[in-house]
Amino acid sequence: MLNASTTSRRRNSGGSRRPRRSGARPSPPSRPEAAQRIYDDIVRAVEEHRLPPGTKLGEQTIAAVFGVSRARVRQALHHLSLTHIVTLHPNRGAFVAEPSIREARSVFAARRLVEPPLAASLVGRLGSAELQRLRRHVAAEDAARAAQDRRESIKLSGEFHVILAELSSNAVVTDIIRGLVARSSLIVALYQRAGTADCAPEEHGELVEALGGRPARVVARIMDHHLRHVEASLRLSAPEHAAVDLRAVLGADAR
Repeated sequence: MLNASTTSRRRNSGGSRRPRRSGARPSPPSRPEAAQRIYDDIVRAVEEHRLPPGTKLGEQTIAAVFGVSRARVRQALHHLSLTHIVTLHPNRGAFVAEPSIREARSVFAARRLVEPPLAASLVGRLGSAELQRLRRHVAAEDAARAAQDRRESIKLSGEFHVILAELSSNAVVTDIIRGLVARSSLIVALYQRAGTADCAPEEHGELVEALGGRPARVVARIMDHHLRHVEASLRLSAPEHAAVDLRAVLGADAR
């Protein structure tokens, strides 16, 4: 049993205990920052159609572009394969996924299952600030289309659907929509008919106005029609491939 003098001697001799840290030690991030950056930049390049389906993602080239080890590149590519954006082939390497016609139809079927009820659930929940955010986004889409900035138009079109998911305040649904939008970008890049829009901005505007006061069933119907319209713009037949300079595409993002 310790008395006061014993405790005092231990303190004087440096034997005092270190103060306990409050709270649990934070867990490390699921992916290192370098791998996350590679992941984000490849997803962005896919969504903006700068990395078309079938593009070979050479580990050495990506490592040189980002100034990281090949181990970090492999981490990013592995995660991309889990989200079906990249396909890993043994002894051949990683390639931007080439969704089949059957997969293309399945992705849009999945979107029709998820997005119409999601949009309907937002009726009556959005305030003036949220509706104004959506209107500004649609205006940005219109401006990009008027400027014939295809890359920006593609990016904004996909983001519109992700924003709607974010407004639902459901992180799981938002992750699902984000993954489906990225896969849809691959499908559009592979199968879109020449001269058609990726995601008709005027239909986005119609959706926003419907969210401001139309019944939920009408909003769901508009979203379903919109997704079917996008799918109808696809030419579901064998695609042709063009050569891509991976260093040039990813190098701009890395810089």
